[in-house]
Amino acid sequence: MSPQKIAVLVAWIASAAAMLLGGDSIVATIGTGIFGFLVVAHTIECVVFLKELKAAPGPLGGQLVQVFLFGVVHMQELRAGTGDQSGA
Repeated sequence: MSPQKIAVLVAWIASAAAMLLGGDSIVATIGTGIFGFLVVAHTIECVVFLKELKAAPGPLGGQLVQVFLFGVVHMQELRAGTGDQSGA
């Protein structure tokens, strides 16, 4: 897994943890905002890149999960041929 994917994964985990464990604090508010942004942005990316993902190697469902989790980082790796081509 690339350092960029690890960074995005850490953002998912940190925002979810802040949202779930922060109570009524500002940390929870910020975590919820970041988590919501990631959900919306990556959902849009799944739609925008759908045609390209259908042509990518591996199952479409796996590719969609990768884009939902990692966004453009996965697309950059897919286009460069350096990422997980299986979509799993």
